[in-house]
Amino acid sequence: MANNKIYLGNLSKSVTPAQAEAQLREHFSQYGEINEVLLPVDRAGGEIKGYGFISFAEESSAQSALAHDGQTLFGEAVTVQIATEKKRGKKKP
Repeated sequence: MANNKIYLGNLSKSVTPAQAEAQLREHFSQYGEINEVLLPVDRAGGEIKGYGFISFAEESSAQSALAHDGQTLFGEAVTVQIATEKKRGKKKP
């Protein structure tokens, strides 16, 4: 897995997905070109689930974005880490 993707945790659910995406793009673009912002949304309530991912064009941009770990965004101290691939096991019959 390429290390150009970061995980953002503890995102505030008080902003709409569109507002959050726009603000995340604006804020994290200081670290480099952004390819994608992914914010999972709760189907029932339509609010963000409190976490998301940002894919950068360059691995060095993702590494630079780690400096934002623990800083405040949307009124919350956010977690910023290099995203890791989730291990998926076989489903039981």
